[in-house]
Amino acid sequence: MFCANCGNQLPDDARFCDACGAPVVAEDSVLDSSPVIEPEPVTEDETKGRKVTENIRLGTDGKYHWYYEFRLMKNPTILFVLWKIFFWIFVAMWAFLSIINSIQGHFNTKDFLDFSKIFLLILVGVEALVAISYFLYAAMQGFKYCVMFEMDEDGVRHTQMPHQFKKAQAVSLVLILAGMATKNPGAVGQGMLAGAKNSMVSSFSHVKSIEIFRKRNVIKVNEKLGKNQVYAFDQDFDFVVDYIKSHVTRKCKVYEK
Repeated sequence: MFCANCGNQLPDDARFCDACGAPVVAEDSVLDSSPVIEPEPVTEDETKGRKVTENIRLGTDGKYHWYYEFRLMKNPTILFVLWKIFFWIFVAMWAFLSIINSIQGHFNTKDFLDFSKIFLLILVGVEALVAISYFLYAAMQGFKYCVMFEMDEDGVRHTQMPHQFKKAQAVSLVLILAGMATKNPGAVGQGMLAGAKNSMVSSFSHVKSIEIFRKRNVIKVNEKLGKNQVYAFDQDFDFVVDYIKSHVTRKCKVYEK
């Protein structure tokens, strides 16, 4: 089976093209000797779903579908997330070790300051490594992150396109092995993040807060134990924001930044 939009070869059970993101139209079944009943004319919108905004369609499955191409160097949202993750990991380690040393009576003011400076230098080095790794990852992915979104009354699903996820898994294995060989927990952590599952689902009933970054085309949907990032183009952004706001609980906090 081939994509009607770009001609890419697809598996028989594909719902969307992993090259261009277009919905897949099932091919006609093989004709037999039974009498053929001419179907009523079907419009393109009925086949692919009803268009609700410039890039979003309401499919026959009752879900809103859209494809987003994220420019990794122009929009550093993912890099900021990685920096934040490693920052809080190091803060937690610094606090834990500081408390242990204080309880054991090994710390005076000078030792505490020296210990904190060493931790700060390590943190700066790790964050620099994260930035370099991010650039290399972006280069391997063609400096873009291609993602498909599905959204309905229950929640929103964020799925990385298969051809990019395979590259991410290859990168993750190299990072994990290199980190283990050099006893570098930072590299191991980066590898685990890069090879994480390619799909994330957020249930609107469990969302605790929403952070809206209009200039970066990002909507962060935060559950208690999970964070999802939803991307939408300018012409689709208000629709996605309004839909999410109208389906989360009243206790959900909304922040526009």
